[in-house]
Amino acid sequence: MPYTVVLAVSEPEYLEPLLHYVHASEYGSKLRMVGFTKPEAFLAYMNGENRPDLVVGDRELLSPWLEGGGICSWRVLGLSGGTPQEVAKYQPLPALCEDMLQACFREKARPGSTVQKGEGAVTIGFVSAVGGSGKTTAAANMAKQLGGLGLSVFYLNLEAMNSSAVFSRPDRKAEDAQGLPRLLYEMKAAQETKSVEAVPIGPFAVSHPAMKCDWFEPVLNRNEILQLSKTDVLGLIERIACAGGYDVVIADTDTGMNERTAAVIEGCGHLIWMLLDDRIHMYKSGEQLAFLERSDPEAFDAAMGKSRFIVNRFVGSLANTPPGIIREIDGVLPYIPSWKQNHNEELLLSSPIFQRDILKLCRALLGEDLVKGNGVKAYG
Repeated sequence: MPYTVVLAVSEPEYLEPLLHYVHASEYGSKLRMVGFTKPEAFLAYMNGENRPDLVVGDRELLSPWLEGGGICSWRVLGLSGGTPQEVAKYQPLPALCEDMLQACFREKARPGSTVQKGEGAVTIGFVSAVGGSGKTTAAANMAKQLGGLGLSVFYLNLEAMNSSAVFSRPDRKAEDAQGLPRLLYEMKAAQETKSVEAVPIGPFAVSHPAMKCDWFEPVLNRNEILQLSKTDVLGLIERIACAGGYDVVIADTDTGMNERTAAVIEGCGHLIWMLLDDRIHMYKSGEQLAFLERSDPEAFDAAMGKSRFIVNRFVGSLANTPPGIIREIDGVLPYIPSWKQNHNEELLLSSPIFQRDILKLCRALLGEDLVKGNGVKAYG
């Protein structure tokens, strides 16, 4: 379904070419434009039953609507587009349409965008097209940050070779590694009696003090992970999120595409795509996203609507241009020189600079209210 965009400008000579271009171009299948040049007609439309995805217009036309409590997402047409609520008015039409489409992606309501008790956990998936992007380190640091803020967090690692195993727990027992396999067995057994919701998570999970979260101890037999289907993983994510004991579930999976990665992309309410400022990495990321778009355009649009693209090991500026299918870089995580030849896993969870930028990402995902620590239970 195309996004509905209301355009309110005072000059007909500005509006008409734009509407014609959208109708005749590739954006015709992505944007449904409704244009107004008269404030009375614009207000009548907006005060009716219509709820567009985005309103864009001149400030003098938008002001009366905003003062009346306008509830739709909006952007002002300005000279430079230099602020988050502004779009450059005078720019090439393809660039203008791209800005509006991007605004629709960012402002469209995303599932699980806030932490609220009784409504299931917020689910955040970390994905990457290329190995070595720092995906697991970022996911583990996010779990620690959110746990330290008082939220109850579950970290779910679905990698065939679980790299989070380097963050070992004290006093771990051999039988702890059977937690996830036993849970999956219980869930499959419960499916036969249609009582999956009755399967608790607590008996199969363990607490990780350093990461301030719960998790499944890494399994000893890799085949138990490799044999998971997309349906298995979707059910697992849903079971943890709806268990009632967690505010946030962070899912970490293999690089590239497989059944587990596909489940994370589909089943999580937020997606963090980890990028590196590297020519090969940018190329492979673009190719993977293009493949997803070709394979299932509807699923691709759904994924992009809940995705953020984060450049890891950022050194101050980008040397490589992201592929065109990545519409915007949403944030960066810093390069930490002390991690280059790291021999102590504890250092990966204790960089103040890295934790500062992870906290920024947490706030962007969950909102400022998360710092109040009103979770189900607290660590720390």
